[in-house]
Amino acid sequence: MEAIDMRIKIILKSYYPKKFWDGESERWVDVPEGATCDEALKSQGIDHREIPRFGFVAIDSKRVLIDYVLHEGDEIKIYPRMNGG
Repeated sequence: MEAIDMRIKIILKSYYPKKFWDGESERWVDVPEGATCDEALKSQGIDHREIPRFGFVAIDSKRVLIDYVLHEGDEIKIYPRMNGG
């Protein structure tokens, strides 16, 4: 039996679009049902462990853990860590 795919949207913030997607800041992607944020990002060439200033991910504007299980239509935003005070 094949895994059912879900369609989700990934949005890169700050300098990430240039770093990963040649300036493209968002894209819709298909991921297997039950995929996590981490798995979805890796499918698009983004491994948060290899990003020196990785900040956090948010689903529909709510901060979540990288192993959050995605649902059909979720919108993932990826933010770098910010400096300042």
